[in-house]
Amino acid sequence: MSDLISVFHEGERKLHQKLNIEERQHQLGLRMIRGQLPDQHREFFAALESIHIGAADDDGHPWAIMRTGAAGFLTSPDDKTLVITSCALLGEPDNLNLTVGAKVSVVGIEFETQRRNRANATIEAVNDSTITMRVDQSYGNCPKYIQVRSKTPKSPSERQALTKAVALSAADIRQVTSADTLLIASRAAHLSDNPRDGVDINHRGGMPGFVTVLDDMTLQFPDYKGNNFYNTFGNIMTDNRIGLQFVDFETGTLLNIKGTAEVVEKLNDGKLPLMGRGLRIKILNIIRAEAALPIRYTLTAYSNRNPLPRP
Repeated sequence: MSDLISVFHEGERKLHQKLNIEERQHQLGLRMIRGQLPDQHREFFAALESIHIGAADDDGHPWAIMRTGAAGFLTSPDDKTLVITSCALLGEPDNLNLTVGAKVSVVGIEFETQRRNRANATIEAVNDSTITMRVDQSYGNCPKYIQVRSKTPKSPSERQALTKAVALSAADIRQVTSADTLLIASRAAHLSDNPRDGVDINHRGGMPGFVTVLDDMTLQFPDYKGNNFYNTFGNIMTDNRIGLQFVDFETGTLLNIKGTAEVVEKLNDGKLPLMGRGLRIKILNIIRAEAALPIRYTLTAYSNRNPLPRP
C-alpha cells in the first residue's frame, strides 16, 4: 500500500494494522473519503438548522461545539467551500482558534431521517459571524445509533444560565447518565496542510446509560461497531486531548467538557463488566450552559440498530 495516497494518518493506520484491516480500510477510504463535497452533501448541509463543530482552542485542545440558524445558515457556493453564518451559543469557549488557517471539522445530523455527513476543513476567511472553510475531506456516515427526533417549539419563559466547574455536579451527572447522544472532538498529533492531519468531530449514540460516570471527574463509554475508520481512536492514540458535548434536546442545556481520553480494552465500572473496547475520560474543565440551544427536539424513536460493543 502506498503511503502517498493514504487518506488516513499514522495513528489511524496503526489501529488498522493492529486489527489486520489496513488494506481493506485503505481501499474503503479511497472510495468514501473525498476532497470535495458531493452535490447531495451540499444540499444536505444547506437544509440543516444546526451543525456540530470540532475546533481547537489557543492551546491546541479540541472542543465540541454547536452552531444553529434558520435553514440556509450553512451554504456551499462550490464543492470545495462550506460557509457558516452563525453566532456563538452560550457556553462556547471564548478562546477557540477560529482564525484563517485553523483546522476545523463539522458533522451535520438530520435527526428526523437519521442522516449524517461530515467534513474536515481549513478556515479560509472570517468576517463577523461568518466562517468560510475549504473542504479537505468529506464523507458520509451510516445512520447507526442516531436516535430519531422531531422538532418541537421552544418555551418563551426559559432563562439561560452559565456555570463553570472542574468536576461534575449532580445535575451534570443526571444529564450524562440519561444521554443517548454525545459529540466528541479530537485531533491529530500535528495540524498540518495535509488533509489527514486535522481536528475531528464525531457522533456517538446508544441507549440511555451507555455513558457511565465512575466519579465526578471520570466517565467512560463503549466503542460500538461502526465504519472501522477509527478516526477518533486514531487521533487519541497520537494526542489524548478531547472535547465532549452532551446536548439535552428538550431543555436546550449544553454540557461542554474538556478532558483527556484513554483507550481501555475491557471496560469495567466496578460493578458490571462492559464487554469490549471503550474510552475512559478524565475531566479537566466543564462549561454548563442551560437553555443555550435555541432549537428543541422530542425523542420519537430509538435507533433500530442495536449497539454492539467491539470485541
